Amino acid sequence: MSGFGEKKKENKGSSKKLQKLSEKDLKAKSINNHIKGNLDEAEKGYIAFLRNGYSDADIISNYALICEEKGENEKAIRLYEKCAKSFPNHIYSKLNLSFLYYKLNHLEIAEIIIEEAIQLKPSLPNGHCIRGLILKGLDKYDESRLSLEKAIELDKNYFDAYINLGLLNKDSNKYNEAEEYYLKALEINNKSAIAHLNLGACYKEKQDLDKAIFHTKMAIEIDNKLENCYLNLATIYNQIGDYKKSLSLTKKELLLHKHSELSYQLISELIKKGEALNTSEKDNRELLKNLLNRKDISHRELFGNINSLISKEILEELSILESKMYENNKFNILIKDKELVKALSLLIFCSPLWEKVLGNIRKNILLNYSDKDKISNSVFNFIIGLGSQCFLNEYVYYISKEEKDKLKELKKIINNNKNQDYELAIISCYQSLSSINDQIINLNTYKPNKKELNNLLNLQFKELNAEKKISKGIKKIGNIKDSTSKEVKNQYELNPYPRWRYNSYAKENKQNFLSVINSEILPNTIKPNSFQLTNKKINILIAGCGTGIQIIEASRYSNCEITAIDLSNSSISYAKRKVDEYGLKNINFIEMDLLELKSLNKKFDLIECSGVLHHMNEPSKGLSNLFDVLEPEGFLKLGLYSKYAREEILKARKLIKEKDIKPNIDGIRNFRNDLLNGEIKEVNEISNWSDFYSTSMCRDLCFHTHENCYTLIEIKNMLKVSNLEFLGFTLSKEIRDKYQIDNKDKDSLKNLELWDKFEKLNPNSFREMYQFWSRKSTK
Repeated sequence: MSGFGEKKKENKGSSKKLQKLSEKDLKAKSINNHIKGNLDEAEKGYIAFLRNGYSDADIISNYALICEEKGENEKAIRLYEKCAKSFPNHIYSKLNLSFLYYKLNHLEIAEIIIEEAIQLKPSLPNGHCIRGLILKGLDKYDESRLSLEKAIELDKNYFDAYINLGLLNKDSNKYNEAEEYYLKALEINNKSAIAHLNLGACYKEKQDLDKAIFHTKMAIEIDNKLENCYLNLATIYNQIGDYKKSLSLTKKELLLHKHSELSYQLISELIKKGEALNTSEKDNRELLKNLLNRKDISHRELFGNINSLISKEILEELSILESKMYENNKFNILIKDKELVKALSLLIFCSPLWEKVLGNIRKNILLNYSDKDKISNSVFNFIIGLGSQCFLNEYVYYISKEEKDKLKELKKIINNNKNQDYELAIISCYQSLSSINDQIINLNTYKPNKKELNNLLNLQFKELNAEKKISKGIKKIGNIKDSTSKEVKNQYELNPYPRWRYNSYAKENKQNFLSVINSEILPNTIKPNSFQLTNKKINILIAGCGTGIQIIEASRYSNCEITAIDLSNSSISYAKRKVDEYGLKNINFIEMDLLELKSLNKKFDLIECSGVLHHMNEPSKGLSNLFDVLEPEGFLKLGLYSKYAREEILKARKLIKEKDIKPNIDGIRNFRNDLLNGEIKEVNEISNWSDFYSTSMCRDLCFHTHENCYTLIEIKNMLKVSNLEFLGFTLSKEIRDKYQIDNKDKDSLKNLELWDKFEKLNPNSFREMYQFWSRKSTK
């Protein structure tokens, strides 16, 4: 299943000399080199052997092994298949081929081949062990277990089978059984790094963190190049709150395995804790450089680190600068900052000062524009970044009459000069390129002179066109009859919420849903024996999927089918486009009202419904509908607004109603501008909410057509009436630790009355929402 030894320094030999050797000597020499780890010499020997016209199953199979190690998987497959065809009874070529297909995630093919291998030799433990791995990958847990147990029956000291049985039990949340298998593996080989690493991961799940650290460190001591050894230790230190050590260990993991998705996931989580990490400017910039170039992490929370790249002094000067901007030294520092310019196209800049800076730069560039200007690449790239930023925040910045008039002039002359690329970039800072009339310029046939403009056209024009096409194919069930549902639908059709570029997504990191829930409600846990994992696919409902962030996050669930519903066709179309980008195939999108759920004629094992019920006319009716389609003992995750945390929001909503400010683009811009300029002082703290910094989010925050807020006592009563058991909040370690200063008993973490008392003293504890898991009670 792998090469005979580690690769050693190449000893160059003569292929001509090799070809003169006899068949027997050439075979012996080549295999001997392979065993010693001289892989280059072994490969030369295998090639010479085959070129001489000799044919031998071991030679072909071993040559394929070397190709595997070099990453030449297609070549390896061809060699294994050639061997299997020429020597149909050569079991090791079939074993290796099935294992290669397993590693490439071609599980159905792997299963067929391993069955053929086992038929050839049923008494070989290797075959049953590989079969167990393949069946586990196919979510056939019971069959997998039987295969692995058969391997041990054939060989009581078969190390790999114990390791794989440990993994199978761990993935099934049977941590005590997993521990037993790992300990047995260590009895066979107490110097196995992989056994210590897996045992450490098992203890982490059991919340025995001292043992988890001990065994993970043992794995590192034995083999400090083992994949995930530093990462596993980093996740433990992240859990206990030692973020600096966690970051340091994750960086070590990346030095060894630079493509580790999970390492970047953890780094992006750690970097959000900027102050706690206290990283140097150099380290911060290096981290950002790596993170901003990835499409499998969320960039939204990196604003604090971006903000630290440019001094407040520079920003304050640029926020009031009125002339000669291109000659200004501080402006040139800003536009030449590569990480900053990159970030403009990926995440919304959430601060009053940055809004003043970017709004002022935009205004200066527009008002001072001349078609005779010679534009540097730095300026052009910055304007493209600014156009992307304004598109992401949905043109929430205030626009003066002077700017509106100049913009009209610019659109009139755009077809009459050579600066079309730059003029389009300027226009993109004020309106989406998709909204430009074809009479001004036909973007369907437009070919930019600068390739950088293609990214902007893709973001503001092509992606929106793709969503329009997708929208026509979205399945629709039922009709929206409820008046509040109609109003909410209209709001989200106009402003799909939220607009985003990339989100955290680990293709390889699939977990059963009990593991996911337990990781979110720590230190509370659902006991494994309280729910039996089976081979059947888990049915998951995302009720109110919006623009798809929840769906991408839900892709971490293994062995599942996801149904995603929403009122808004434009939101679902956005979500479908993003889901297609990530290559997810197990999602069924439906445009429908949550009040029509019975029309699905389907029950769900798990439902996520975040940020939905509190926008309904009768939230209790919505909850009842969710309960009705939830399987017995099924799990429900809810997200609801807190009255205490949103006191300032409620005040703003009242003020907006009194002043009769309309929830359209002009009303939202004027309200924000007045607040930022100090003309609305009663609710100035609203600018501290990140949702204040885009049109759809600000509308959702302050202008929503319908909103309910709750206390935890009200939620306690709601769950009781609905026959739902509260399992625990998903919240930060810092909030949980603060709560447990006065509530040390673990059971207190489920006591909503104690949490209510705590929240009254700490009203920002649930600033975004109450996010919690519940379970359909059998009582």
